[in-house]
Amino acid sequence: VLSEFSKQLMFITKGHVSLRDVTIVLPRMWEDDDLLCTLDSPVTISAVSTTAHIRISTPHPVFESRPWTQQSQGCGKQGDFIQLGSDMLKAKTNESYAKSAHLLLAEWAKFRWGIFNEHGFDGDSRYPATYHNPKTNEIIPNTCFPNGSNAPFCDVDYHTPEAPNKHNSLCKGKAAWDVIMQSQDFVDKRDIQSEIYEPLIPVFHFVKPGQPRVILLVEDTAVMNLQNRWEFIRKSVRRAVVYDMPDGAHVGIVVFNSEARTTASLAKMDPVSDVRQRIGSSMPRNPSRIPEKHKCLLCGFQEALRALESDYSKSEGATIILITTGAGSTPQQELDEIIHLAASRKLHIELILYPFIQQSGEATPNHGLDKLIHATHGSAVTVMDEGVGNDSKVTMMVSLMDALLSAIRRLNTISEHKAPRVVHSQAYPGSLTTMSRGTFDIDDSLGPDAKFSIYYYDLDHVGNTIQLTTPSGNTMSSLNMQEEDGDANVIFMNILMAERGTWSYKVENRAGSHQALVMQVTAHESVNRDVSLRIWTSINNSTNTTTVVSDPVIVYAELKNGVMPILNARLVAKLQRLGTDVSGNEYLPVYVDLFDNGYGDPDITGGDGVYTRYLPNLSHKTKDRIDYELSVTADYNNGKASTPVNNILTRNPRVLRGNENTCCGSTIQYEHVMPLSSFQRTEIYGILGLTSYINSKDIIPPGRILDLNVSCNETGNKIKLEWKAPGDDFDFGYADHYEAIFTTSWMEATTFHGTPITDLPVPAKAGKMQFSSTNAEYYDQTVYMAIRAVDEVGNLGDVSNIATIWIPSPPTTTPPATTMPAVLPPNHLAESLGQGVTQPVRLGGLEFEDMVVVIGSVAGFLLIVAIFATFCFLHVARRQSQHHKKNQEKTEANREVIIRTNSTRMLDQSKDNTNNTVKHVEKEGPVLSPNPSWSPSKLLREHERRYSVDSVHSVHSIVSREIMEASESLVPYQNLHDPYPDVTLIGSHSYPSSQASDPPAYQPSYTADNSMPYPYSYNYEEIPNYAQATPSRSRIASQSSQCSAAHPAPRPSRSRFESQATECSGVYPSSSRTRVTSLSSQCFSDYDNDVFVAPSEMSYPQEIQVLPNGLPKYAEDLPGYLLTPTQIYSNNMKHEDCHSAEISRTRAPPVVAPKPCLVNRTPVDDRIVEPMRRSITQV
Repeated sequence: VLSEFSKQLMFITKGHVSLRDVTIVLPRMWEDDDLLCTLDSPVTISAVSTTAHIRISTPHPVFESRPWTQQSQGCGKQGDFIQLGSDMLKAKTNESYAKSAHLLLAEWAKFRWGIFNEHGFDGDSRYPATYHNPKTNEIIPNTCFPNGSNAPFCDVDYHTPEAPNKHNSLCKGKAAWDVIMQSQDFVDKRDIQSEIYEPLIPVFHFVKPGQPRVILLVEDTAVMNLQNRWEFIRKSVRRAVVYDMPDGAHVGIVVFNSEARTTASLAKMDPVSDVRQRIGSSMPRNPSRIPEKHKCLLCGFQEALRALESDYSKSEGATIILITTGAGSTPQQELDEIIHLAASRKLHIELILYPFIQQSGEATPNHGLDKLIHATHGSAVTVMDEGVGNDSKVTMMVSLMDALLSAIRRLNTISEHKAPRVVHSQAYPGSLTTMSRGTFDIDDSLGPDAKFSIYYYDLDHVGNTIQLTTPSGNTMSSLNMQEEDGDANVIFMNILMAERGTWSYKVENRAGSHQALVMQVTAHESVNRDVSLRIWTSINNSTNTTTVVSDPVIVYAELKNGVMPILNARLVAKLQRLGTDVSGNEYLPVYVDLFDNGYGDPDITGGDGVYTRYLPNLSHKTKDRIDYELSVTADYNNGKASTPVNNILTRNPRVLRGNENTCCGSTIQYEHVMPLSSFQRTEIYGILGLTSYINSKDIIPPGRILDLNVSCNETGNKIKLEWKAPGDDFDFGYADHYEAIFTTSWMEATTFHGTPITDLPVPAKAGKMQFSSTNAEYYDQTVYMAIRAVDEVGNLGDVSNIATIWIPSPPTTTPPATTMPAVLPPNHLAESLGQGVTQPVRLGGLEFEDMVVVIGSVAGFLLIVAIFATFCFLHVARRQSQHHKKNQEKTEANREVIIRTNSTRMLDQSKDNTNNTVKHVEKEGPVLSPNPSWSPSKLLREHERRYSVDSVHSVHSIVSREIMEASESLVPYQNLHDPYPDVTLIGSHSYPSSQASDPPAYQPSYTADNSMPYPYSYNYEEIPNYAQATPSRSRIASQSSQCSAAHPAPRPSRSRFESQATECSGVYPSSSRTRVTSLSSQCFSDYDNDVFVAPSEMSYPQEIQVLPNGLPKYAEDLPGYLLTPTQIYSNNMKHEDCHSAEISRTRAPPVVAPKPCLVNRTPVDDRIVEPMRRSITQV
């Protein structure tokens, strides 16, 4: 693929550019024996610090295995990298090789020369897929068609500057080829038509990354004798070597003053031997007394190179960590020699300025090492001098330790044992409180273990109390966990399998007022979840300014979860000016929020995980250089952060939006994202040397608007504009006002000449959406519109992107037809409003094939709706039929009563022998539910309707026959106890009535006194209220004259009723003067009632044996009962206080009969008899 790519690269550059050397870095875990059989050249081990141009990784969530380029900077600037999936390299034929090479070539042009896509994207309002061609009055695809060319970009002859694509927006309409010609690859080859060369055959080099090789180069001069500076260096170097260096790294130490010497030869770090302790203790105990001005930096570099080559290894790709004060001036000739040595051996220089000394209120002293850092792609950090009298603060020592750790973490290694990162660091000054308390978070992005450390100036400053509390609230005793290293002034505790969540700690602080205790938590990153944060800037030299309009400083921070971007995170950049003010206090830091919004200025693409922002106006009253330390902190934004994931159903993800899966529009749209749990990362970029002298007049303009979008209303007489506010100084603050124009010439729009637009809104805060509208003045032609912001002193922002719109004439009789292009991308029948062209595609402009498609689609939709409606109708009809059938089945089932017992089998159920009678009665009215209770008047009316005089004798005969059968088969239950949980009523009779329902059957509670249940003995307390609320005699007389005449009843005395049935007398009012005959707990009493109340339903167990005392007394009170009391009770009721009562034959609405009292209940037989189910007919 790369060989074919080199040939195509030579072709499109007209014979002047091709690949010469290709270095392929292989994973360290790949075995050499397996590679020898497949590679043409041997694999070498290299520690050269290189940043890969092309990365082979897992498929992207949107672009899959296709190559794509991450471009964070503007037009003409090299991109960050090209990424592709391994499937791109698995071509099997020459055609597939050529296709893969062509795709790679298009991304290489964007990566190497800083051009962008010249086509649009589906659903992208800023870079739409189609636009209106002002020359042909057609809607055409937003792309160019090179005439038979295989070039991945438009040639000058085919470039359309007014097309609303990403390249024209960012490069201001300049052709891609013109941008390429200004790159360093062609700067000396302006006349590229002069010669045509044959393509070179690239040479491939296969390497595996070696372990890092590090030399600590430390200045040893008299300036280190002051306070505790040298002691802090010794302790910091020990921590870096013993605890922070990754396993497998080769480390050596060199010190220099007027000369240089090696104090520790290069040795490999391992966790077993004592090599770490030996090298960590190799620093001289005392510094030299040689003055700082006599130091020889070149001598130190030369000695470091000799130490790197002492083991017969090459020094290429090694890292030198230089610790120096930076004071004094290094001769230019000496500095140039150092730069030559470092560049020729591809060394990586990490500079630590320690201690950084600056007089209050003065400019930063010039150390002269900026060019060295820039040439070796290194970084620089500072450690401020913090001294009190003859002592140095412990915070200064911890800052030096963190600076060394930051340099170690930047080592170009893919080691499995990476250096730990600082999770939490907090200083607690002494003399404020006896206990120092704090919290820290351990999240899922960290490894299983963590280390809690306490750094002190003197061991006596740490009290006896050191307590850790887990997120679950458990307190850890640290007595058996503490480890102490006096050579690093640290007490630490290793937390194995640290619980995820928020921890808290409490430490007894005995430090003095000028010292402190520093609590720090470190942990390694998880191997399964690698949250990484990388920082860089737009500064391309050692010193830059924040006030140059043509090249402002931009901060970039890349936040990734492995190779996937992290979206919607919160990133804050911190700018800390070095030194102190005239009062001796530190300068207040400046915080800047970074965004991944894809506005185009400065963030190029949204959703790529690169967060950017202009530096603010850092003005001060000096023209000298001022140094700032830049750091960035990222967190999960209170749960809003997420990361894209591949589609697990198809393995390779599907594309939500995009033109042929190519990268990238204004924002990358992901289909599947996964929320991230809590995390926090802080990285130090280093020192920014800035000159930001501000005159009395503000010269920083507002930012450029790159998302201007226009559309017209339905009538076509109004044009709507919308854009995001740019800010005052670039993207900070509020601009003063806007200026906008429209014209019919694209060239005039680029120079901001045209008809002004009035009534523009007042500028809002940077990033807020704003709207405006104007009258349409041009019809049937393309109109170009532009806008810019102006600040309060008149600084003009750059001209926005040129928005185009085609406005049709107002319709008269028929709308004008719009000619469609012969070729359009799929799914582009019309362009939505606000995507460069606002005229919708009219129906009259559709061709015959399109009309067929539209009509067929509509017809198919209507057919689907009809089928669905038919299905719903049939489904509802079927449900109603089933529901009606179930209601009938329930009606039949309600005619039977089933009692379940403890028996393990269901007994047979006999048929009700009176079903015919009930069915005959059901024809007269609807079935009533047995659940709700009835009032007495309602019961009487229903009774008069259902039972007439003519049917009394026939019903009586049926009831008599049923009662006789019941009296012959009464069987007492065995082993039943309160509350008889195995007795369940699962069915009941239905009752013919014209009302809603019949009164329910009375279900008495059961007792545990070994007595038979209802209908045997009963008491008055269990009579339900509706059964006791019998209507008065006067009402019965008026509504039931036939029943009263047929069944006359004598009237017993009221006194006996009051003495023996007090509870019933409270329910039956004395004014009713009705008669009830019942069996009480002591005797049969005559109640002061005139009407016998019969049960509405009786639920009897079937196959019941004859009671020892015969049937209960109330059975003879049933209407139509033909047996005499003598025949029923013969010698069965002999209680001395009982007497017989005259039976009332008066008909009444069916209610529940009262139960006999407990004395007359029949004891339960000990025999176990399985009763059979039997139906009892409702009377």
